[in-house]
Amino acid sequence: MKKPVIGIVSKNITIEDFYNWSWQRISNDVRYSVYKNGGLVMGILPQTTRKDFNQEDESEKIKLTNKEKDDILFFVNQCDGIILQGGISSHNYEEFIAKYCYEHDIPLIGICAGYNNIIRGLGGRAEKILNTNVHDRPDLQYAHKCLVADKDSLFFKLVKSSRFDVNSVHTYVGTHIPPQLSVVATSNDGQVEVVEAKDKTFYIGIKYHPELLVDIDKKQNNIFRMFVKVCKDKSNKLEK
Repeated sequence: MKKPVIGIVSKNITIEDFYNWSWQRISNDVRYSVYKNGGLVMGILPQTTRKDFNQEDESEKIKLTNKEKDDILFFVNQCDGIILQGGISSHNYEEFIAKYCYEHDIPLIGICAGYNNIIRGLGGRAEKILNTNVHDRPDLQYAHKCLVADKDSLFFKLVKSSRFDVNSVHTYVGTHIPPQLSVVATSNDGQVEVVEAKDKTFYIGIKYHPELLVDIDKKQNNIFRMFVKVCKDKSNKLEK
C-alpha cells in the first residue's frame, strides 16, 4: 500500500531590513513528524503573483481571486491530509484551505497559528492574550498543563490522558469558537488549547506545538501517527 501524501501549507516571512527578502517556509519539525510516522510530505505554496503578504498573526484583508483558489486547490486535492503550521504570520489562503478541508472532510491538523486559521476560517476569532509570561515561553520545554475536558473526543483517544504537560510559544488564542468546533482541551489557566470538529474524520486545532515533542513524548507523537494512519486509510479506500 502506498504512503499517504500530507500537504504542509507554507507561510511567508519577509525580512524588511534586508531588501524585503521574502520566503515561503515550512517547519522542518512538522515535516519530520509526518515522515517519521510514515507519511510523504508535500509543500503547498500560495499560487499568486502577489509578493507582499501579511506579516502579523491576524486575518489578511486581501481576498483570494477565484483563479488563486482554483490553483491552490489543485495541490490540496492531491493530498490525503493537510497541516496548517505555526508561525508569526497568518494568510488568507490558510483560512481558505481550513474552510475547504472542513467542507470536504479532508483530514487536517492546525498547529498554533494553524489553530487560529481553523477558527478564523470557520467564522470565529483568535486574539492576543495578556498572560504571555505563561504562554509565550520558548525557553521552556514544558510550560503548563493541558486538561482534556471531553473524553469522548478524538483528541482524547490520541493522547489517552486527561492531564499532561505541553509547551507554549504563542501570543494569540481562540476567543470566539465557531459552532462547527468543540473545545476539547484547555490550559490550566483556562485558555482554549484544542478544538475539534466532531462530525469530521480528523479535524483538530492544537494551540501548543506537538511537533517539538514527538521524540520525547509518546502522546504527542501519537497525534501524528494516527493522523498519518487516517490519511493512509482514506487513500487506500479511494483506490479501491
